[in-house]
Amino acid sequence: MDMDNESISYSAPGKIILFGEHAVVYGYAAIAIAVELRAKCTIVPSLSKNPSILTPDLFPNKSFTINKDTSLPSSLRAIEFVIREMLPSKKRTQYPRIEITSEIPPSAGLGSSAAVAVSLISSLHAFLNINSNLDEINRMAFEAEKIIHGSPSGIDNTISTFGGGIYYENEVKRKILIDDKSCFFVIVNSLIPRNTKDVVEKVKQRRDKNKQEIDQIYEEIQSISTQGEMSLKKGDHERIGTLMSENQNLLEKLGVGHPELTKIIRLVDKHDALGRKLTGAGEGGCIVALFDDYQKTQQAINTLKEKGFQAFITNISSEGVRNETEHV
Repeated sequence: MDMDNESISYSAPGKIILFGEHAVVYGYAAIAIAVELRAKCTIVPSLSKNPSILTPDLFPNKSFTINKDTSLPSSLRAIEFVIREMLPSKKRTQYPRIEITSEIPPSAGLGSSAAVAVSLISSLHAFLNINSNLDEINRMAFEAEKIIHGSPSGIDNTISTFGGGIYYENEVKRKILIDDKSCFFVIVNSLIPRNTKDVVEKVKQRRDKNKQEIDQIYEEIQSISTQGEMSLKKGDHERIGTLMSENQNLLEKLGVGHPELTKIIRLVDKHDALGRKLTGAGEGGCIVALFDDYQKTQQAINTLKEKGFQAFITNISSEGVRNETEHV
């Protein structure tokens, strides 16, 4: 897209869930951290009679026009929902030409769809001269997440909007200040894609059949999230790692593990990770591992890459959605 003085651009971060996925869907606590992988939406005004959307990561060299007669591919349904909600069918002199790009791997448990929604909503608010606040952006992004995930907890859109670290329980959040200067979070992508909605539905079916057993697992996960918040505040990295690994054991009891994730866990364990667990829905996607030694971290990353996995140290993003037009 050609950039000019009239362009508007906002970005929003992806996330890792440190504790509490799946349980959070049922109102239990979870802790999420925004990571410095971002989705970006750029808008320029166009004299076209309809909004248009470009998503070069998904559809290279293809532009979609949005009007009353067109329907976008299923992978763009949430984007289409946001645009139609925010641009009611009234005549205007300029329509947005929207381009969305993302550094966040899709279907990997890193909050890609939420970051796209947050960046798009923020950019459209600016384009339409709407004075919105973060709560309003977050609320609409949650509606977009429902299009994709069915019954999401709301944690992905919340962390993408506000950034940093949050303790999230029953749609109520509180900030956690996280010091990552003396530890290293490594994201390892198994490259096994999965559909969050499908995995959440499978777990729901297991819970419907054996509510008492599954809810007991959720209670244990709740306890881990509570202890995790205290350990993060203290900067007790060893305890954080232990709790991550305990959380992984409970997620495997829920049935959301995968042989490739198990391979990754064994590899990072050999390199003395303090803790490791899947992040997101499971059945593929990513493992997040915690280290406190840079040399061991790099050795683990090299081994993982040799085995064909994507692996990298991730920085925590203190910022949520931000105006990239102004950001230097």
